[in-house]
Amino acid sequence: MKNIEEQSAAVQVERKDKYPGSLAAGILFSLTTIFLTYGGIFLPFKNDYLRSGFGEVLFILAPVLILLFFGRYNIKDTLKLRKIKPINYLIIPVLMVTALPIVAVLNAIALGLIRLVFGKNLPIDKISVPDVPTLFIAILVVGISAAVCEEIMFRGLISKGYERYGVIASLAVTSVLFGILHRDIQKGVSTILLGALIGFIVYRTNSIYAGMIAHFSNNTIAVMMVFSSSSAMEEMELDQLQIDFSSIPIFSWVIIIVFYLMMFLGCVAVFTALIYAFCRVNKTCNKEIKGEISQDFYGASSDAEESKENAAAGSKDIRKFSLINLIALLPGLLLIIFTFVGQFLSLMNIKSGILYDTLKALWLIWPD
Repeated sequence: MKNIEEQSAAVQVERKDKYPGSLAAGILFSLTTIFLTYGGIFLPFKNDYLRSGFGEVLFILAPVLILLFFGRYNIKDTLKLRKIKPINYLIIPVLMVTALPIVAVLNAIALGLIRLVFGKNLPIDKISVPDVPTLFIAILVVGISAAVCEEIMFRGLISKGYERYGVIASLAVTSVLFGILHRDIQKGVSTILLGALIGFIVYRTNSIYAGMIAHFSNNTIAVMMVFSSSSAMEEMELDQLQIDFSSIPIFSWVIIIVFYLMMFLGCVAVFTALIYAFCRVNKTCNKEIKGEISQDFYGASSDAEESKENAAAGSKDIRKFSLINLIALLPGLLLIIFTFVGQFLSLMNIKSGILYDTLKALWLIWPD
């Protein structure tokens, strides 16, 4: 009986001091990329929302939970399961509302550059929200499910895995991986920027719940905008939507540009003020992160005395990115790069050749 209690206590101590490292983060990213790329083919759902919801749970959330359980990691600290100050429930959604126009303008510039170079843009996948029941389903899947699953993966395990390289490096790598995992070259700018903002929010509060609120706010606003535009389109006649832009005087164009520029600058000002207020509210929430040492995928817990010495000396445990960590990321990165290459081929209207046939054989290009 005593031995059992000692073993149980030893396991608890191990879990308390053990965190995932960059190797675990890379393996998780690659597996999730493969699952999302090919797993949807085998889901027996014709409904897009059911397919998306089950895909989030099976291909994003489940691998994280399995890795946490079998890796015996400290779940609370890895996922940052900490309460946030009540005022953040107000600041964060408003912050995301003001961030959307800024990110949208920057993404529009990226779309314009793609159109300038290739002469066209790829068709944009749009969700359909024709009625109120579908609206609630869309909020459940796109808003809640995506926020919970993706935040646990990225701002939870993956972010923790790269903390050993420094906070800035962790935020940057996590944001880029978050953006490219959406596998859409045209939305890359917006998803990376939003990922960086959400990562900063989670870092500042040291709580995954803050990231979920931000992610939910962003996605739900997008769903509500689609629903509102769908309702407006149904009420308008088709001929009402046809506008002869050539007939608009230059002076009117100047007024329109100045008006939207002022709106954009106003959003930037409000966003900056909210960031300042957010930092003031959460200025002391994340001090403990500087002293934490992440663990390798197969590694044991860090040495307590060494950690104390490093903390006392004011040093950080920032290590070089090893080859095995790069190999862990490589399958996922290559799959995404091939997907982007396929999208570039579509932009260039290339529908033949060895490269095209290879990507088609890999199910990364679907014939028209």
